[in-house]
Amino acid sequence: MFFYLLMAATMLIMGLVVHKGKAYFLISGYNTYSKEKKENVDVVSLGRLMGYYGYSNAAAFFIAGMFRVFGSETELIPVLVFFGLSTMVLIVRAQKYDGNMHDEQGMMTRKGKIQTYLIVIILGGTFLFVGYMMYASSRDTRVTIDESGMEIHGMYGDTYLWTEVKELTLLEEIPEITRRTNGSAIGSMLRGQFRMKEFGSVRLFIDADVSPYISFVQDGKRIIFNLGEESKTRELFEQMKKIDK
Repeated sequence: MFFYLLMAATMLIMGLVVHKGKAYFLISGYNTYSKEKKENVDVVSLGRLMGYYGYSNAAAFFIAGMFRVFGSETELIPVLVFFGLSTMVLIVRAQKYDGNMHDEQGMMTRKGKIQTYLIVIILGGTFLFVGYMMYASSRDTRVTIDESGMEIHGMYGDTYLWTEVKELTLLEEIPEITRRTNGSAIGSMLRGQFRMKEFGSVRLFIDADVSPYISFVQDGKRIIFNLGEESKTRELFEQMKKIDK
């Protein structure tokens, strides 16, 4: 929920600062133009376009955040898709207001077309990659177990043998986290390497808002995870205790 509202506030402020505050120096590309090239840009219309882009994305993230506040399991993917598509539209539409990208007849130059296509392709690929990573990080932890061990699936996941599992415990509260060292934090969903005041370096696969948490040590490294629902986490812990004897 916090992630959605933070993004909404960021996009809203960006839109207002550029559109209403006329902080055109924040517009990428325009801020690097020479004085002569800046004169060929309809910067007022470009700023208005940036404002609408910020407002629409702020609304999308805010609505998603409100769904979370009222207990609905909002998916991150639709919001990211809207964000990505609106960014593509922004890039294409922005060329309309840049006279440096057009010839004397008002047609986009070959150089301008190539530049626009390259930006869209690179940005599109980046959004797809980042979107997938954020989506994967926002999902509940998935675990499978058998007689030999267990596997935590997804990003930063690994396989753990029962013969190597030690100090298996159920934590009702998550110890204080001091910092993230190599992982992701999408709202309450924490994945990867973190440091805790009590345990030092740990690997987390948790929804920090949903207790309890299963903790164990393998090869001197502590792993803490849960399944996103209290009942499922407790049930899995009981299964692990029976196997790991």
